Amino acid sequence: MDSKTSWRGFLGVLLCLVLHPGHAQDFDRLYGDSATITLAEPLQWVAVPKGSIVSPDALTAAGPLRLQPYTGTTALPTSASQDVWATFSLPATESLQTWFIRLPGQALVRASLFSRGPQGEWRVQSAGLALAPADWSLRTRVPSFELQTRSDRAQTYYLRFENNRALTGRPMLLSPVDYVDGASRVGVVIGLMWGMFSVLATLSLAAFAMGRNRVFLWFGAVVVTLMFTQLVLIGYGGWRMWPGSVHLNQVMGWVSAALSMAAGAWFCAHASYARSSHPHIYQVLAAVSAGSLLMAALMAIRQDFIPRDLRNLWLALATLTILGSLVWMSVRGQAWNRLLLLGTAPIALAALARIFYNAGWVSNLESAQAAGVLSAMVGLLWIFFVLAWRSRAGLFSNHRIAALATYDPASGLMLPRVMEGRLSQMLLRAQSRRSECGVVMLRWLNQAPSPDELSDHTRSVALSRIGEILRRAARDVDTVVRYEENLFLMLIEGPVNREAVSEVSTKILADCIRLSDKLDEPDAFNLHIAIWHGTPGEQTGQQVIDSLKTRLRRMTSGPRRYVQFIDTAGEPASMPFEESTRREDLVAKINAIEVAHPALHDEKLPTQRAPLR
Repeated sequence: MDSKTSWRGFLGVLLCLVLHPGHAQDFDRLYGDSATITLAEPLQWVAVPKGSIVSPDALTAAGPLRLQPYTGTTALPTSASQDVWATFSLPATESLQTWFIRLPGQALVRASLFSRGPQGEWRVQSAGLALAPADWSLRTRVPSFELQTRSDRAQTYYLRFENNRALTGRPMLLSPVDYVDGASRVGVVIGLMWGMFSVLATLSLAAFAMGRNRVFLWFGAVVVTLMFTQLVLIGYGGWRMWPGSVHLNQVMGWVSAALSMAAGAWFCAHASYARSSHPHIYQVLAAVSAGSLLMAALMAIRQDFIPRDLRNLWLALATLTILGSLVWMSVRGQAWNRLLLLGTAPIALAALARIFYNAGWVSNLESAQAAGVLSAMVGLLWIFFVLAWRSRAGLFSNHRIAALATYDPASGLMLPRVMEGRLSQMLLRAQSRRSECGVVMLRWLNQAPSPDELSDHTRSVALSRIGEILRRAARDVDTVVRYEENLFLMLIEGPVNREAVSEVSTKILADCIRLSDKLDEPDAFNLHIAIWHGTPGEQTGQQVIDSLKTRLRRMTSGPRRYVQFIDTAGEPASMPFEESTRREDLVAKINAIEVAHPALHDEKLPTQRAPLR
């Protein structure tokens, strides 16, 4: 007897556990452990002919209704011919409590919440595509309503759902903490989307500017249109972009999807070389692009120009056509298109995020949307890198052409024509900011000009090494120019002090002396350096250059000072190495300066390097 009783009790408990969620879990929750409230009356619903009942009083006056319990698997059968009414009650509480109903990701026509006011009147909160987002009861991304309990009795609410197709998503009953948390998660998804898509669109424009390849331009169009499509799908479009427009709130989901399809078809037609290899497929893709543009234009003008089923059919056929054309061209020998297929697969998964949620494979729509954003970005990044890899030869060729027009091939330094504009601009900036800048001119001594430097291996190697020394001594903002045959120029952007300019010349001399000692050619890299430093006054760039040339000519026949400063008036100023009259004195001073300035070391610490000899 006891064993029978225990088995009956066990089966009863098990049955309660199985059947209990049908009423206890009427509303969905943000998390599994989110706070909830036990309803006084469970959520129940009934379908009625469209427009037959406009208020809860009419609903109760219509006679006894066959209300059905709402469970986790219920799909509310809204359509163009019928609405769905639902009712539930919050229990009485000692203190007033606030709760929120949130319809996650629901692109429904209208949802209305009815509640009794203090005088017994019905208060209505409404949201949905039939209203501009600015007119919603709560300014939120998705339709949401605020509820409050009462202390004297249970509070009954009625919900009216109007939509053209069945509603499969479960409404959420959230506490204020969870409601704010859900909005924060959506904000993270939107911020992630804006950042990643914007960076990828910028990279596409930059690649187009560098390579002049229009494929990058079409790819940028795909990125931008897909970004707007994703933003509209997660509700951001109606929430922020066009809050005062009912029409745009209704049609932009279709318009952006059609524009994405048109851009994708046009991009695949050009990226796959279908025009030259498969003309018929190119014509099909062009027709898909033109048809999608036409559908987008018709939808922007009037929503019911094209029936909904026909719209869905067109988007499905367009997607299959694009993927099928890439598969066909891959099978027919263009292995290049297989790489494009690998990128389109994650993008297709992103488009299926809502379908996965409706099928029950993902329990939270925001998670599905975040996964869709990341999946789309993976596919787009893959396609971008594939395009960049394929276009690398063209990019390198364009860079080589630009480099030959800007840089000297023997030394790797810029050509004199680059200096003309940069010197004048540098002087103007320093004059307007009242800051100091510097111009360093270097003469390479004991070098005879060569009629063909590139063929003269010895001189070519020497020029490349001295060019490397000058580039290493300059900063990123400075400009190094091969001004004449054996004359070099360095423009040092301001603000910069005299000591920093002196350290630059010291580093150049030290590197040249080390290189001479390494090659055992003491006179191979002898330099005279003239430095102009100060705040520009009325001097022009040509006047500065002339004064530096004059100083270098005087240094050839004057005292053996390797570095000399000139002030803004062209007169001699304080000079480093003033007492240096022999090579040994110069080397000793360079070693002393490098010991005092560790930043000048580029190979070893001062204690680890043997002094110059």
